[in-house]
Amino acid sequence: MDFFGAQEQARRQTRWLIALFVMAVAAVIVAVYLAAIVVIGTRGEQPLSFWNPGLFLAVAGVTTLFITSGSLYKISALASGGGESVAKSLGGRQVLRASGDLLEMRLLNIVDEMAIASGVPTPKVFILDDEHGINAFAAGFSTQQAVVAVTRGTLEQLSRDELQGVVAHEFSHILNGDMRLNLRLIGILHGILLLALIGRVILRGAGRGRSKNSGGIAFFGLALLAIGYIGVFFGNLIKAAASRQREFLADASAVQFTRNPGGIGGALKKIGGFEQSAIHHPKAEEASHLFFGEGISTLFGFLATHPPIDERIRRIDRSFRMEQKRSAGAGFQPAVGVSGFAANERVAITPQQVVASVGTVTPRQVAYAHDLIESLPPSIRDDTRHPDRARALLYALLVVGEAQPAQVLRRALKDEAPELVELAAARVPELIAAGRATWLPILELAMPALGEEGPGAERLLVNAKRLIEADGNVTLFEYLVDSLLRAALTGKPGDKGAIQPYPQKRVHEDCETVLSLLVHLGHRDLLLAQRAFAAATAFLPPDGEWTLSARNTLPLPRFDQSLTRLATLDYRLRARLIEACSAAIAHDGQVTIHEAELLRIIGAKLDCPIPPLLAEE
Repeated sequence: MDFFGAQEQARRQTRWLIALFVMAVAAVIVAVYLAAIVVIGTRGEQPLSFWNPGLFLAVAGVTTLFITSGSLYKISALASGGGESVAKSLGGRQVLRASGDLLEMRLLNIVDEMAIASGVPTPKVFILDDEHGINAFAAGFSTQQAVVAVTRGTLEQLSRDELQGVVAHEFSHILNGDMRLNLRLIGILHGILLLALIGRVILRGAGRGRSKNSGGIAFFGLALLAIGYIGVFFGNLIKAAASRQREFLADASAVQFTRNPGGIGGALKKIGGFEQSAIHHPKAEEASHLFFGEGISTLFGFLATHPPIDERIRRIDRSFRMEQKRSAGAGFQPAVGVSGFAANERVAITPQQVVASVGTVTPRQVAYAHDLIESLPPSIRDDTRHPDRARALLYALLVVGEAQPAQVLRRALKDEAPELVELAAARVPELIAAGRATWLPILELAMPALGEEGPGAERLLVNAKRLIEADGNVTLFEYLVDSLLRAALTGKPGDKGAIQPYPQKRVHEDCETVLSLLVHLGHRDLLLAQRAFAAATAFLPPDGEWTLSARNTLPLPRFDQSLTRLATLDYRLRARLIEACSAAIAHDGQVTIHEAELLRIIGAKLDCPIPPLLAEE
């Protein structure tokens, strides 16, 4: 899967869908106008004429305003609530990290593995408890704010491999821009679908009325209801056009991610054999294109938001047979364990490898994530699932490099419970024993539990800041922790997909800032740093002279602000920037764990998830 190509395709498809929406609005305007002509004619106040310019303009203006207002309202609501609001609107319940339910724990483990393998922040997980068919969806405006939801039937009826295949399918939607497109589609179509609701209201009012105009009002309400269903027809047509091919792509990606066609194939066969993917919630219609399986039934096959189930199964089976022929005798090599990596461990990469890996998952990465989680001490693994203990784990990570971590904790965390401070101090030796390469993944595993803090999130940020500033110096790892923490606890789920151009001179300066810091991180010698900087800027479009910034002019806040602005660039330009960053840190032929972690954070800031580089070593 080409991540950057998929993002650009999603943007192009959004423009195409807007064009279809405009055509649908035009059809609705004509239908409303004809209904108004008939109502006026039946009242006998004017001669019946099918062309009335003044009336047409009035109808067009009011209808357009109504539909546009409805769509903008829905888009605004989605921008503030994101995927979480969609999951809750469909009856979803968030799965707490400390859940003792074995099926829920299995789901959380699979999501954790897929998140680490793909470089995506661990999504919140929801369960639709009242839905007993097999279905799932992913929703959100960016990889930073994604949620994954499954039905109760999915948990109860699928094996672990089948559930992993379904989750991998949803992660494909997270990675290739489908989520953002799908949420925009819900918002855009909402205005058209409102006409049917207004028609119902008018019909109820006319039924209770006794005036001589009640018949005409009732007819107009019936017309609006019919026109509303014309809107439903167009909406389903647009959703079908948007989602069918993307479902095939997500199925293929799930096989690619897991190298187990029997996983997603088994889930699809269970849906096909028992025809049990229906979603019964009243709001299933507007979200029908999000689901893993066909969520609602349609009278016409061409309006279905998903391809026929037998065709999806056939494509997976055929791909599996072809893959078997191609890879006969090759064998799958498991990922290495991770607990033995030291802070100075080095891996070899090329810029092309890094860019090609963005937004993809390989079986080696999934195995690496599984091995990493299993290699963690049970106490730490358990801490990541409980909000209070996850907080202690965060504090321990922020002082693990201190000479006297227990004293720093007690001095900086005077407002915390003493037992929590002591737990943090006790975790420091265990983190050191687990190995430097596990620290960032441990933080990523703990982040969802920290997100359950609610009102306590502000205190958590304050205490984290105290620990970071305790020695008067902000290390690179402390910056990484602070960056991930603030994104998880203060990030808003609004639409991050809009491309906001800013002055080219500022783009140039921001690229210089990011690349200069990366170069200085891996090269103490100035001459070598200048050579690495020149190699990195060669990957960027020619744009005047590039100047390596001095080491003492690169505070981390400036670096962070530059990344925030660069995240608004076109995805193809972000790809060039990631390639340049990779060249900056790989110029000496090796990449340290510190550099690899910073590269992953850069990818996260740019909404271009980079998988763990150690997985391929």
